[in-house]
Amino acid sequence: MKTSRFALLGIVAASLLLAITATAQQTQPKSFNTVPVPMASRSLLRYVPPAVGIGPNINVTNKTGAQSETSNAVDPLNPAHLLYSVNDLGASTGAGAVVYESFDSGATFTATNVNPSGFCYDTWLSFNNNGDAFMSYECSDQRIAYKKAGTSTWTSTTLSIAGSFPDRDMVAVDRTATSSFAGSVYIGYDDNGSGNTPYVLYSRDGFTNWKRSAAIPHVNATIGVNVTVGTDGTVFACWEDYSGKKIYCSTSHDGGATFGAAVAVTTYRLNTTGFFVSIPPQSSRGILPFPMTATAPTGTSHAGRVYVSYLDKDPVGANTNVYVRSTDDGGATFSAETKVNDDTTSSYHFHQQVQVDKLGNVGVSFYDTRRDATNKKTDRYFSMSADGGTTYRRNLRVTTAQSDETTTGFDANQYGDYAGMGVDTTGKFWLSWTDSRKVGAIKEDMFGDYVAIK
Repeated sequence: MKTSRFALLGIVAASLLLAITATAQQTQPKSFNTVPVPMASRSLLRYVPPAVGIGPNINVTNKTGAQSETSNAVDPLNPAHLLYSVNDLGASTGAGAVVYESFDSGATFTATNVNPSGFCYDTWLSFNNNGDAFMSYECSDQRIAYKKAGTSTWTSTTLSIAGSFPDRDMVAVDRTATSSFAGSVYIGYDDNGSGNTPYVLYSRDGFTNWKRSAAIPHVNATIGVNVTVGTDGTVFACWEDYSGKKIYCSTSHDGGATFGAAVAVTTYRLNTTGFFVSIPPQSSRGILPFPMTATAPTGTSHAGRVYVSYLDKDPVGANTNVYVRSTDDGGATFSAETKVNDDTTSSYHFHQQVQVDKLGNVGVSFYDTRRDATNKKTDRYFSMSADGGTTYRRNLRVTTAQSDETTTGFDANQYGDYAGMGVDTTGKFWLSWTDSRKVGAIKEDMFGDYVAIK
């Protein structure tokens, strides 16, 4: 595959990166955040629908520096049109918020740096039904960029209403045509500069007139506010309460303006009270077991069902597994947890992602150490449920080579805090992940691939 790369502008000096980080720390010295460490300061299935196919592993970035935390999305009007984004942490660029675009189903990509200057991170992608693209990201502030269908230029806006230090954002679009707030764009995040308070930003078109919700009712400090939209326009915001060792969800029935009382989804067996949790494959940065969410679309047998995926400690062992719960009553109650990974070893599974396709199939992807006795080397795996999340099928290994981000010289951010997965209209789940199979552990690239269910 050929990967075209535009020269990335806005090289940030190491001193500036340190200054930005120091400023953020001074703002809220006792709070936790997920800002990546700048370079200068870093020391198949039992039963499936008729056919399942896996595409070739593609090195999307293919750069000398490190990348971590990936997101991707597929144009609903053109399944060959893909967007992939990543935190670009390479010393030669000094900036993140990079988007790679393909119009040929991933055969070739071109790169654009959305932010012209500054140290930026936490990218997240989504499309609306018109083919307009949106990317939320942060540069010690909150930003939203959009690229209208048929154009090649990103327009970026800083959302000063987000507070003093927004963290761990993500963007979601209401794509149900009959929804009360169809076309609305939502950004979930916590304000690290104000006690990690959870909020949702919203705009009815994603281009202008952004507003911030009232503070979402919560018990303790939060991280990983993840948003999904119900088929009736209900906005679900779910997050990790790390000091309380729980996942909570809250709902909004007025398009994100206000949210109701927090409802507990699960209580962690894992000790999350220290914020980052060290596990063998990510022993340096540690992981955050915050939830990922998705909604079954209209026209499926479980339309409107909201799925909450997360990782937790095995009930018996020290290792971690991937689980999913769901709600059919608007977030009032949640189902019992269902385990997704099917290995019988004491392996670690983390950075899970969930999506639901047009048929209602629930796809879950995650990093997995089952092929390494030391639990340090990872692969990216995928599993699917065809019965609304009641059972998950035999896990499918997507990666053709292992990664090890614990060896000498590895990048301190390792895999970051999350990996991406989008779904198109043809039955393909598109995966993105951080991959260090190339020579030199510091050369983590963003890889992509798909699993096709037909």
